[in-house]
Amino acid sequence: MALVILLLLISLIFYLISLVVSFFTGPGEANQAAPAQGAEAGVPIGRNWKPANPNAMVVRDNPPGSAIRQQLPRGIKLVPGEVLGIDVSNHQEEINWQRVADAGVTYAYLKATEGVGFTDAHFADNWEQARKHGITVGAYHYFTLCSPGVDQARFFLETVPVVEDSLPPVVDLEFDGACSERPPGEKVNAEVDTFVRLVERAWGRRIVVYTSQPWRNAYGTPAEVERPQWYYANNRPEGEHAIWQVTFKARVPGIAGNVDLDIMRPAVLRRQMQLSAR
Repeated sequence: MALVILLLLISLIFYLISLVVSFFTGPGEANQAAPAQGAEAGVPIGRNWKPANPNAMVVRDNPPGSAIRQQLPRGIKLVPGEVLGIDVSNHQEEINWQRVADAGVTYAYLKATEGVGFTDAHFADNWEQARKHGITVGAYHYFTLCSPGVDQARFFLETVPVVEDSLPPVVDLEFDGACSERPPGEKVNAEVDTFVRLVERAWGRRIVVYTSQPWRNAYGTPAEVERPQWYYANNRPEGEHAIWQVTFKARVPGIAGNVDLDIMRPAVLRRQMQLSAR
């Protein structure tokens, strides 16, 4: 009889320990068998984070008559609350950010990483120089279907500094990269959701989602909550988008060749990127 009571007490103790572990690791994390040996090491998880201050991000209006305003495609006009900016990658090579700022560009998204192991060769310099010249910057990650979401999140977070006054991170979901795999939708969405969850916890804000039409047709977009959306479209998108990519062929002083031109709604972005503590 004493042995039975002892076994029951031991079982009760292990049950109580499991409840405590579950509480501090967050919903579902204690049951993830694959990463039990620390696959998410170095990536902030659990509850030791706080929401970022949305007002720390400031995006200034483009000066009247500035060169960047002359790059709007014919028939497209800014409406109140919209600001022009650019997004760049190694395709633009070395950029003269002083001239870009003088052209009236007030924000820029910079490619940082792709998959696991590829860092844009110009990212670090672009980040430093754009900030130095008063341009509000953000970083984007090109998600691939050939690497786990947790590894891509760790790689992105190791590359990009978490700076509260910058733009929220972007996950770029397209089929134009080096990976040719097309896993089933359930697996893809699980990997994307893992990436999104880990980056949002590290930054304390929701990330922006850029999706191509082929990706949306195949897999949809990360669900669960409203996240800022970034679309490419020839005509003004419907709905409350945060960023609209209007052309790939803008010409901006300080950049050799074409560059992507974007219209941002900072107030929409600021509202949608807020992440409540839980």
